[in-house]
Amino acid sequence: MTAITQANPAKKVVGIVARYESPGELLHAAEKLTGLGYRKFDAHSPFPIHGMDDAMREKRSRVSYFAAAAALFGGVGLLTLIWWVHTVAYPLIISGKAFFSYQAFFPPIFAISVLSAAFGALISFGGLMDLRFHHPLFESELFATFSDDGFIIAIEADDKNFDQVKTKELLGSLGAVELEMVEA
Repeated sequence: MTAITQANPAKKVVGIVARYESPGELLHAAEKLTGLGYRKFDAHSPFPIHGMDDAMREKRSRVSYFAAAAALFGGVGLLTLIWWVHTVAYPLIISGKAFFSYQAFFPPIFAISVLSAAFGALISFGGLMDLRFHHPLFESELFATFSDDGFIIAIEADDKNFDQVKTKELLGSLGAVELEMVEA
């Protein structure tokens, strides 16, 4: 009987993680990386950094447009339902009032508009964002420090400009105090 042994497959580099000392250095590094054509990288810090979206050339989110459309759809939909019920389905004259008196129904129309906007934002956020619940770069020891006191840039190996040696040297020249090549 022969024993079957499995060889440990060679690990593949999935990216590089660099830690910076201050938010200013992180912002400067993000600007330089964007200027050099890097696109598959992300900056992480314990708090929002003013100007980071511009430095990374992030586009404005379209979630607000979907939320506004959902609010309009919900409000107009309820207004239409109220009109139909009071003028077509059950036209009752009560105290000499008109069949359709929309002023009395403004509070529920407003509430449904807000609720629709919330659901529209939630659904569009889930659909439009590239959310990842697990990524190999999250396993980095340096990445674990960003929520306390770290300012981290993580560059994925899938980036067209990624080269292990050149990217590591570039991040070092931009002031990184620690660098970690992440393998999976």
